[in-house]
Amino acid sequence: EAAKKKFPHVPFVVGDAWKTADLARMKPRYLSNHHSSCSNHYDVVYVDVGGLSGSEGLLEAVSLLSAIENSLEPRCIIIKSLCMRRLAS
Repeated sequence: EAAKKKFPHVPFVVGDAWKTADLARMKPRYLSNHHSSCSNHYDVVYVDVGGLSGSEGLLEAVSLLSAIENSLEPRCIIIKSLCMRRLAS
């Protein structure tokens, strides 16, 4: 909500990242009035991976990112994930 107030011209929509078909259907429904709708793809996708940790969490996070990339084809994916951070350290 704070981001919506700070950047009222930028559309923010929240969805379940595991339901990639639902995410793909969100774009025309919620973003049809914005210039980004001229593209079939999302510009940026932000993913907050909560509750996934350890080696299985890492595999699930990578799987999730792959599914998002292949279904939504965003220019950029930003992920907030403790298990991914541990891997990068």
